[in-house]
Formats: sequence, C-alpha cells, structure tokens
Amino acid sequence: MNTQHEFQHEAFFQDFQYQFSTVEVKDLPDTPSFAFLGRSNSGKSTLLNAITGRKNLAKVSKTPGKTKLINVFQNKSKVTFIDLPGFGYSKASATEHKSMMQILETFLNEAKTVSGLLILCDAQRPFPEEEFNFSMTALQKKMNPAIIRTKSDKLNQSSLAERRKEMENVMTEAGVVFPIFFPSALTGKGLNPVRDWIYQNKAVQKLLST
Repeated sequence: MNTQHEFQHEAFFQDFQYQFSTVEVKDLPDTPSFAFLGRSNSGKSTLLNAITGRKNLAKVSKTPGKTKLINVFQNKSKVTFIDLPGFGYSKASATEHKSMMQILETFLNEAKTVSGLLILCDAQRPFPEEEFNFSMTALQKKMNPAIIRTKSDKLNQSSLAERRKEMENVMTEAGVVFPIFFPSALTGKGLNPVRDWIYQNKAVQKLLST
C-alpha cells in the first residue's frame, strides 16, 4: 500500500495539464517552474509524458523539430513545466534555427521563476559542447541545472558506465557539480530520481506547504 507521501507525490505529477503555447517569455506564469531544454531528437516531450505518467500530455512527433513554441503545463499546486523549442534539427531552415535559438537565449536571460532546468541529451552520443554551455549559463543564472541523459535503455552496461565516467570528467574539468540522471522513458527505469529531484525542490515544497 502506498504511503500518504507516495500518493501525494504521484498525484502531484499526474495532475499536470496543458495550459498554452507562446513565443514570449514574458507570458510565462510567475510560479516555480521546471524547463525542459534539448535538441529536437533528445526526447523532451517523451520524458515529460513519462515523468507525469500522462502518455499524451505533450505531443510527441515522429519528425524531430516540431516543438517550435514554448509549451506550458501546470498542476493544481501551480507548479509549471515548460517544454522549450528543440534546437539543432538539421532539416530546420536557417531562419527557423535562429528563431528557436533566440527563444532559448531570451528564456535563459529573462525567465525569473525557474526552479530547475532539465538539459536533455541522448545518452548514445558524447556530451556536446552546446549542452555544456547551456549548463554553465544556467548555473550562472541560478536556474539549478540537471543533466538528463535520455534513451539510456539503448546502452549496454559497459557503454552506460562510459557515459557516467564522461559526465564525471566534464564536471571535474569544469570545477562544477550538477545532478546527472540516466532515465529511460521506455522502461521507466531511472524516472523516480528525476521526479524526486523536482518534488523535493525547495520552491516546490514551500508552495506545497502553504
């Protein structure tokens, strides 16, 4: 039987609903928020659905690059999830890529209530410099970044160990420490640590206690 805490924890995530889409950072709710940032094929929408246990909450397209707006989700506690436009899709036009990067840069510079920035990167590839730069910017902006290495189910134990070592080396060389998660939206393995990281956030707990 679930404890009351576990039930509230589960209900907290399942309660998220789509609110609206925008290109303007100034339109975002003034509540504790967690933003999902990553390349067009990093699995942002898939992870958001997996975390909430809502298969169709965020639209998942078979064609990367469909998320071109800032999509906003919120639960009854007024905690906000923000699905940011994906970047780096090779078939996007130069104009589209510039527009998406401008939205991301504006978000990083102007968003005021970000309690956590989830920076997604496919675990099958080495950690790219662009994602590292986003991580460092988020640290400077006090956005509490976490690195989410998605699709970990596609790696064997040896490759997964190599990726973990790679991330340790990245942090050591940069002289920084941030949470790193290896969840699988397909199997569900590794999702609970991500949920706990969000749920136990000080801003979330302060909001839930009022």
